[in-house]
Amino acid sequence: MAVCEVIKMGNSLLRSVSQPIAIDASSEEFQNLVDNLIDTMRSKNGVGIAAPQIGILKRAFTMEVDSNSRYPEKESFSLVVAINPEITFLSDERVDSWEGCLSIPNIRGRLKRHKHIVLKEMDRNGTSFETELTGFATIVAQHELDHLNGTLFIDRMENMETLTFQEEYEKYWL
Repeated sequence: MAVCEVIKMGNSLLRSVSQPIAIDASSEEFQNLVDNLIDTMRSKNGVGIAAPQIGILKRAFTMEVDSNSRYPEKESFSLVVAINPEITFLSDERVDSWEGCLSIPNIRGRLKRHKHIVLKEMDRNGTSFETELTGFATIVAQHELDHLNGTLFIDRMENMETLTFQEEYEKYWL
């Protein structure tokens, strides 16, 4: 469909809570939103993108890793289209996560995310399902759900000591 502009930190839409989507999977508007999210995510070499990042305050995100050069050491996972997603934490155990964001370009920071979750969502056909996630997919899903709630990864950082430019991350933290 179309590659959309990714809005950047400072745009108030990134700090707004998104609204649920009334699913009409057959509507052109709905299918265009899903296609635009997928096309934009892939063209920007992202592993996930949420609708607010393209200026649409709706509860939708996509995520996928397939040989991504921004995250070469991360395991691949298939395309997920998550409409009106919810997350349930399956344990209190957390893992360290180095994260970046298309809306905060060339910046990385370390934070903690839940290690094991269930993602409940509807797909692009309006079919409800649940997916149990671990590994990198768990981190991406939590990151994208945060976007739907007006939260950026920097808000989850315990301190700013690890906030770094991508170039410095590659030199000193990899």
